[in-house]
Amino acid sequence: MQQQDFFSTPEFMRLHPLKQQIMKELAAGSRNASVESMIPKIMSINKELNRRNLNFTKSESRLMINILTQDMSPAEKQKIDMILSLM
Repeated sequence: MQQQDFFSTPEFMRLHPLKQQIMKELAAGSRNASVESMIPKIMSINKELNRRNLNFTKSESRLMINILTQDMSPAEKQKIDMILSLM
């Protein structure tokens, strides 16, 4: 599924506008990015959401991970899942 396809899903359309913006910015900045460079970005986003008294639900987090990892190899996806499970 292409990024534009994710952005037109009912799940994405129901998100708070700030969450939509964050996901789009993160997706745009993650093209060809390494797993290691994405982790600080995700942490920064979580801090910003917390500051605004928002957070991603489990399903929203899964949607974001699907968008970010769509072009990754299975090994890279597994590494992301492992790191996120520790957070």
